Amino acid sequence: MEKVKIGIIGAGGITQYAHIPCFQKLEGVEVVAICDPNELKLKEVTEKSGIPQKFTDYQKLVSSEEIDAVIVCTPNAFHREQAVAALRSGKHVLCEKPVALNSKEANEILKTAEEKNKKFMVAFCHRFDNTTQFLKKSIDRGEFGEIYYAKASYLRRRGIPGLGGWFTTKKFSGGGPLIDCGVHMLDTAIWLMGSPEPVEVIGSAYNKFKTEATDGGWPPSSSRTGDKYSGTFDVEDLATSFIKFANGATLFLEASWAGNSEQGLFLRLFGTKSGARVGQSEEEGKMGEKGLKVFTGKQGDLMDISPILPDVNPYEKQAAHFIECIRENKEPITKPKEILNVVKIIEAIYLSAEKGEEVKL
Repeated sequence: MEKVKIGIIGAGGITQYAHIPCFQKLEGVEVVAICDPNELKLKEVTEKSGIPQKFTDYQKLVSSEEIDAVIVCTPNAFHREQAVAALRSGKHVLCEKPVALNSKEANEILKTAEEKNKKFMVAFCHRFDNTTQFLKKSIDRGEFGEIYYAKASYLRRRGIPGLGGWFTTKKFSGGGPLIDCGVHMLDTAIWLMGSPEPVEVIGSAYNKFKTEATDGGWPPSSSRTGDKYSGTFDVEDLATSFIKFANGATLFLEASWAGNSEQGLFLRLFGTKSGARVGQSEEEGKMGEKGLKVFTGKQGDLMDISPILPDVNPYEKQAAHFIECIRENKEPITKPKEILNVVKIIEAIYLSAEKGEEVKL
């Protein structure tokens, strides 16, 4: 394969600010086509990025024999049908999170990828943060011992994305901050914990800021050309959960778009040999940049270690990994079982919140 040719479905913020620039930087990779039903945005993006082909019908994009791989960056409700169509057309697929609205949809995608023998990867970019990579390598070397408890938070003070658009409309998004940004922390925490099997979930969901909600600035205003907003806000603004795993480990997870709290990304790991804290706040720096502290001991003395890590762009690392998997026939970093378990947990959290009782998996 001389060049890997990419087609992108969806021309929104994540496409414009992450996927297009990162894939265009890679040697031997060409973004040849993009699709979006919003013709104004489509024209603007293709002209700005120099992408030669544009479509308003994703079926035409995925059926193009010129394209080797497809990136799905559309509202969550369309991920299944578009990922499956691309895989059935013989394309490798990188799909934005969440992979699907429920486990049935996720299973269909994963089954199709296996049947067609194509690479399928979910865009869990935080796996490529330098802090996450450092922790994963340390844990795999046995330096943390058994990870038996973790706490993961993705909190915004007033950060509702695209208020009144598809993000806040349940039939398109499937939910609020849990499925939007909490999914990142859920995947990262479970991956670092060794991907144990979830067995029990209890969750709660709230919408307390509907009357005073403000737009959080994502997607960036410059990426919203031609977008229309209905004003709908029928998803949660905060979700919390407690998850038990088959190996006895537990995870506390919280995700909010709005709340009177600190804001930022926080991850805490409790291991039998070492623990860690990763924090993103104004004081602690960004996830993947600052705020990593390892709590350990040596010869009876307790130590706090703050590793110095090189700066990385996780989106660039993610793009490079996806292309490497295609070129070298490698297994993507997101494994089918891991992908499915994240979907099952989110599904169970929403079900538990609705029923007001624990859900067993």
